[in-house]
Amino acid sequence: MKRLSFLTFFLLLTTTVLAQNQLTVFYFGATSCGPCNRPEVIESIDKLKAEFDSAHPEYDTKFVMVVFDEDIETGLKFIEKYSYWDEVSIGSRYDNELSLDNLNKTDIPALPHILIYAETFEKVDGFGIEVRKNKTLIKEVLEGDKIVSWVNSGMKLN
Repeated sequence: MKRLSFLTFFLLLTTTVLAQNQLTVFYFGATSCGPCNRPEVIESIDKLKAEFDSAHPEYDTKFVMVVFDEDIETGLKFIEKYSYWDEVSIGSRYDNELSLDNLNKTDIPALPHILIYAETFEKVDGFGIEVRKNKTLIKEVLEGDKIVSWVNSGMKLN
């Protein structure tokens, strides 16, 4: 019985530590965005998703694609150009909550755009649900050529 309790405590502690080192990588694109549809940009975004975890093993990473297409079917076709995403959001710029919450706080809300946030979470007492405690922008990469260059140079966060 004590061993089970220790194991449970260890798993909870590990989960908390991982959550404290979480990054969320947002990629903002659209069907109407010429640079978003360039093969080298698509390849770089897929490379980012495939190699980011090994470049930054100290973080638990979540990948989110935000698509600015008004039509959901068009947005889904855009997403199909890329490999798997942890989360996706489709909607025109001002109808898209992920856009309003993230991209509109940048100096230049343009596409394609990568934003990387460090996030910490804490559990709500009595419910066991984690809520975001803090969210800090740590990296912003704007424009297709800069995205390609950043990914190919090792995806440094500083």
